[in-house]
Amino acid sequence: MDKWLKRLALGYSFVALICFIALIGILTMEIVSRYFFHNSFVWSQEFASILVCWITFLGFGKLVVDREDIMITFLVKKLDEGKQRMVGLFNSVLLTFITGAMLFYSTKLTISHMEKKTLIMKAASAWFYAPLVLLLLLLVVVSINQFFLILKGKMDPFPAEEVD
Repeated sequence: MDKWLKRLALGYSFVALICFIALIGILTMEIVSRYFFHNSFVWSQEFASILVCWITFLGFGKLVVDREDIMITFLVKKLDEGKQRMVGLFNSVLLTFITGAMLFYSTKLTISHMEKKTLIMKAASAWFYAPLVLLLLLLVVVSINQFFLILKGKMDPFPAEEVD
């Protein structure tokens, strides 16, 4: 399961990278066009906003799978190992339910925006919400996986901090 999640997260990162390259290209094209030709692409800002959503949410997916997101652990680290495990299990269950609920409502929101169009590009406004749904889907799977790994004792729920 871990290899599958890492591959999926790598795919998310790849899509985020492609979106980032597209964002740089579109904004560069817009700046050059406006400065040298006194002509603006009216759709560029709207498309850039969509790309920023995709970059942000899909890029964060890789951080979560690699467990590089921020954790505040100074209180939990004072507990013994068994209690730390219980807190880790509780965190995984809580994360699963919260992200599951958010996934449900985000999916409903995305579906409801399939028919709504953006003002300039006339694209479905669901493009703004789709990466959030993808991120939340990944978060639900990761939190369920972490629950079982902690339960089996194969994962430290609060890994040691990296110090430079």
